[in-house]
Amino acid sequence: MPPYDARGEENGAKRHRAVLIGVEHYRGARNDLPSVTTNLRLMREALTDERTGVLAPEDLVVVPPDGGGPDTTVDPNSVRTALAAARREVTGLLVVYFAGHGIVRPDGSDLNLMFTDSEVTRDRHHPFVGTLSWDNEVMGVLRNSHADWVVVILDCCFAGNALRAFQPAVGQNFALLTAAEPGVEVPPGDPRTGTEFTAALHRLLTTGKGEPVTFTRIVEGIREAMEPFKAVDGHPWIPDELRHGDDVVLAFATDAERPVPPVVHPPGPTPPDEDENPQDPERPPCLPGRLLSGVLSRLTRTAAVVLAGVVALAGAGAWYFLGGASGGPCPSPLELRVATDPDLRATVQKAADAYTKRDVDGCRTVGINVYDAKATDAVAALRSSSLWQEPPATCPSSGDCPRPQRDVGAQPDIWIPAADSAWQRATADGAGGGTPSTATATGDDGDEPAADAGKSVVDLDRLGPIAYTPMVLGVPDTMRLAQSLQTDDPLGAIISGLEEDQTVEILRPDPEDTEGALLATDALYASSGSVGTLEQRMSQVLRPMPSTARELMCVLADGAHNDLEDRAAVLVPEQTLAQFNLSAGEPGRPSCATEALAHRVAHYPSDVPMLDLPFVRVTWAGADRDAAAREDAVKDFYTWLTTDEDAQRCFTDDGFRGVAKGSPAPPTGDSVLANEDNTSAVREQIPQTGPGADVSTSLTDTLDRYRGALGPGRVLYLLDNSTSMADKRVWDGTGGAKELVARSMSSLGAGDSYGVWLAAVAEGKRATDRVPFGSASRADAQKTVARAGTADFDARIAAGMREALGTLRELPDEEQPRLLVLVTDGEDFEAVKEREQQRLVTEAGRTPLVRIVTVSLQDGACAPGRFGERLAEASGGRCLDPADDIAAELTAEVAKTGTGDAE
Repeated sequence: MPPYDARGEENGAKRHRAVLIGVEHYRGARNDLPSVTTNLRLMREALTDERTGVLAPEDLVVVPPDGGGPDTTVDPNSVRTALAAARREVTGLLVVYFAGHGIVRPDGSDLNLMFTDSEVTRDRHHPFVGTLSWDNEVMGVLRNSHADWVVVILDCCFAGNALRAFQPAVGQNFALLTAAEPGVEVPPGDPRTGTEFTAALHRLLTTGKGEPVTFTRIVEGIREAMEPFKAVDGHPWIPDELRHGDDVVLAFATDAERPVPPVVHPPGPTPPDEDENPQDPERPPCLPGRLLSGVLSRLTRTAAVVLAGVVALAGAGAWYFLGGASGGPCPSPLELRVATDPDLRATVQKAADAYTKRDVDGCRTVGINVYDAKATDAVAALRSSSLWQEPPATCPSSGDCPRPQRDVGAQPDIWIPAADSAWQRATADGAGGGTPSTATATGDDGDEPAADAGKSVVDLDRLGPIAYTPMVLGVPDTMRLAQSLQTDDPLGAIISGLEEDQTVEILRPDPEDTEGALLATDALYASSGSVGTLEQRMSQVLRPMPSTARELMCVLADGAHNDLEDRAAVLVPEQTLAQFNLSAGEPGRPSCATEALAHRVAHYPSDVPMLDLPFVRVTWAGADRDAAAREDAVKDFYTWLTTDEDAQRCFTDDGFRGVAKGSPAPPTGDSVLANEDNTSAVREQIPQTGPGADVSTSLTDTLDRYRGALGPGRVLYLLDNSTSMADKRVWDGTGGAKELVARSMSSLGAGDSYGVWLAAVAEGKRATDRVPFGSASRADAQKTVARAGTADFDARIAAGMREALGTLRELPDEEQPRLLVLVTDGEDFEAVKEREQQRLVTEAGRTPLVRIVTVSLQDGACAPGRFGERLAEASGGRCLDPADDIAAELTAEVAKTGTGDAE
């Protein structure tokens, strides 16, 4: 089919937009980028050129608005607002461009776009402060866009790493162009001419002849244009791309006749997010009955005047942004900010989009911005809410510094956690929520601020639940389990019934991220012996643990985990289970679902509380401006959510249970729960589950145990320093054994214990302590490894491994993670006799568990059935060889145990 043309007759009346973001000025360790201001100018010219541009000047939103400069600051909140507005309002072509610094984690994941005050911390879970995550905050927003086409262009270091998290919705037209391939940094460019990449892009968009310049032509042209240049460190400079959809016109030929703008008609209602909840064509989407009622009533009174004015406008967007039905200017609507649990984000967003309150002139009076935050971060931030205004001046040596703007986002007006237990934890120390004033609190040693220093400046008024869903253990229907265990039994009894002569893996999302996973983990720990063994068993089969129930099911659905999808019993909300049980083509089936994922039956543990989605009004001390209007708007939104049929359908369509007199309502005929795929999987009537009392103390203890089981860690490197390593040229230099070990140490932090042993010693001798096992300066350890030399002995692999396993296991805390890294050229490793190999494989599987990562610098050791692969299978570790990206993969494996920096 022909490329999408924003200026074509069928699309001319739609709303188009480009969001251009440029960050020139940086504080702290990042250098300024004076070429960025020129970049923004070039992109403006290219997209709005009178001859070739596909957009009008009024279609552009530029951040910063004045185009930047050496002293201009840019913050991520302004970009969030611009992207959220574009996601809601654009129905045609949406172009997003970013120029600035980019940064990733050690394993190359989690590309973050950096702004003026962005920082990098030592906090393992939140290494980036004041940034935007491409995966969660850019791609996560744009994949729900109402636009016909989305095109994103990234001109920053590590831009290519965004390709790893390129996940458009099913059927969504989405293209991503990156300045370079994954892992590549790019030069800062010339202030006069811009960066080489954007300058070349400008030329391609403004000088094409003969036919329109489409995205696919741009890709071909930009790669050719960048071929003479080199990226940082001499890397070839090769722009990269991914595309989901046919093609899209980004510029017209210089010799093309500019089309006449079509007649413009008033815009209709914004369509729903199809990927999140495909609608039955026979039923309307979950939109309120009053949508555009003010507009329509006003049009019946002044239709002739309005239509005359509308036709005179340059585009439908002008009618939408500048005036209501009367044609006059609309004031900016009152903005309500809603923070919610990651498991709820998609549905709450859909409900917020459906809530459209307008005045008699058709002007929107309330806008709602929805964002999600990790459940534990939201609770911690609201308990120490003063830190939103006054972040701690210094951080403790652990680097774990609470910053609500970073961890949660803007100060919310409304909080919708997944369950009442989150509200209980946030208000545990006082009726108003949060902790007493601790602004001067200190840590245990008395000389540094405590991690939760701050005071409560909020009231958290729980108005009531807006929907319900119980937590369930989703069991593949191929597994044997007595039907009597489907309800009214604790989780431990259900799992015990499952494990009788069956291979089953119990999985749940990361309990740091969602309240449902934390509640499930609380019950799981209550029925478990060693928390460390339980968590490490989970990590053997799936690491890292997905953040949400949906992500967990998507990972299982991809079928790439050795039949794990058929062996895993999952602790997830009932509504998520019901969605993934749907057959292909059924409305509401997640886009990532596949036939590889087994149908699952819901079992309802009696000791896991139900998720009741409480609506909490957040009132801030001293926030008096618009206080009355804001309170009225919050109450109106709550009333609409709980009483309006269309609002409730936003939740029931996604598998939640509605509200009926303060209790869960039985599924109606249009609910996902009532679909024939779920009639035998879920119960129509469900028992009350979980304790009704305050569980905040229990959950706090569960979090402490979980965190203790996952770090700080203990890592021991066993390095083959026999002369064959030098002979094979795998000892020194880039990609050599020493460089790989030193680089992977970036994943180690001050709280970790680690050491480096050299395995080439005389017969009967112990491995040499190059870096003695214990606490060490990482920089000193890296320098010590770099100075190590080879020895004229064979590497005593078997003896070194036995001694290393013993050292890692003799330490007292069973729940802390342990890792043994063996780096070898394979010669002495493969020389271990078969009987000794079997003994070491058996030893590798003992508890407390020590994960073993073998790095073989020659091919073959990681083949199925070979020694390295057997060690990995027994210990839940890995075997890496030249077929892998060893540097990145080893760093990632050490990061699973260490707690170091993310730079």
